[in-house]
Amino acid sequence: MNIIETNLSFGSMSVRSKTTRIILHHAAAKSCGAATIHQWHLNNGWSGIGYHFVVRKNGTIERGRPEKYVGAHAEGSNSDSIGICFEGDFMTEKMTDTQKNAGKELVAYLKKKYSISKVQKHSDVCSTDCPGKNFPFSEIANVSASASTSSSSSSSSSSSNSDKLTVDGWWGPKTTRRLQQIFGTTVDGVVSNQFSCYKAQNPGLDSGWEWESNPSGYSPLIKAIQKKVGATQDGHIGPKTIKAIQKWLGCTQDGCFSGPSPCIKKLQQWCNNQAA
Repeated sequence: MNIIETNLSFGSMSVRSKTTRIILHHAAAKSCGAATIHQWHLNNGWSGIGYHFVVRKNGTIERGRPEKYVGAHAEGSNSDSIGICFEGDFMTEKMTDTQKNAGKELVAYLKKKYSISKVQKHSDVCSTDCPGKNFPFSEIANVSASASTSSSSSSSSSSSNSDKLTVDGWWGPKTTRRLQQIFGTTVDGVVSNQFSCYKAQNPGLDSGWEWESNPSGYSPLIKAIQKKVGATQDGHIGPKTIKAIQKWLGCTQDGCFSGPSPCIKKLQQWCNNQAA
C-alpha cells in the first residue's frame, strides 16, 4: 500500500492520546482530493483538512491531517478516532472495486497498526447521511487486520529515473504524475474537475482525466501549468489553455490535442529533461 504524502500546511493541532476506532466518510462530492478538501476546511476556519486519509476513486490513498493529530471529521468523536474520507457522493454513486479495495487495504493496515477492530460510519456517531446509502460499509469495515500489507510513502514532490515517460503523445496518468511532481501539486495521476465539452475535442487526453458537465472545482495541476505558459489561471483545460501550451512548446497552435499528439510528445520530452 502506497500513501501519497501531500505535504499540506496546517494550523495549530493537538496530538491524539489514543486511537480506538476508525470512522468512515464520503466527500459528498464527485471529484476531490486531499488538497481540495484541505482548502474547503481552511475556508471553514479550521486548521486544515479534518480527515487523516482520502481514498480516491482511482485507488490512490492520500495523506490528509497528519495521523498523530486529533482530526476534525466527526463532532464529539474526534479525540480517539482516525477519519477516512472516500472521494465521491455515495448517496447517488456506487463505489468502484478499485476504490473499495484501496479502502479495505487502508482499514486493514490501520487495524493492525493500532490493534483495534472498531470501524464506524459517520452516521453512527452524528446525525448525517454520511457516508451515503450506497457506501459498501460492511465490505470495507469487516476486513481482517491480517489482510494488511506494509505501508510505504511517496512525497508529492519526489521523482527518480523511473519517472521517465514513454514519449507516445498520449496524456494519461503517468504523464500527469510526472507533471504533478514537477509543478509541486498532489501526485495522484488524476486531472480532476474538467469540462466534459472538451473531452471529444482532445482525444490525446487519455485516461485519468475527470470530465464533468459542470465541475464545482478545478485542477491545481492545470492551474500551475497555466501560470507557467501565461494562460488565464482557472484550472480548466480548453482551447485557449491548449494554444498557450502549444505556443510555449513551439507547436502548431490549433487549440486541441490529437491522439497521439505531437505536442504532447514535446510535453513528455520536456518532462524527461527536467531534473529529478
